[in-house]
Amino acid sequence: MGNYSFSDEAIQDLEEICEYIARNNPKAASKIFDQIRQKCKLVAEFPNMGKSYARLAPNLRGIVFQDYLIFYYPREDGIDIVHVVSGYQDLESLFSDSDDE
Repeated sequence: MGNYSFSDEAIQDLEEICEYIARNNPKAASKIFDQIRQKCKLVAEFPNMGKSYARLAPNLRGIVFQDYLIFYYPREDGIDIVHVVSGYQDLESLFSDSDDE
């Protein structure tokens, strides 16, 4: 059974996504949150199913869910989710900023 965990950044990403959606439709925000968690659960079972994003960070993988990208690092017993972002975001700057901290 694959496990998954969210980094502090990924939790913040999810909160921002859900808050934005909830402004117009609280039920939709709750639904997207549940769907993202289900997707993460599935990916945790098959960590190599996502696309490699090694150009952004070593061993980084990602999977598309609707208009979002879920970025994670595979581990022996599942995945560590590091970001959940809009697919329209500048991905290079997202990961270069975290390297500077």
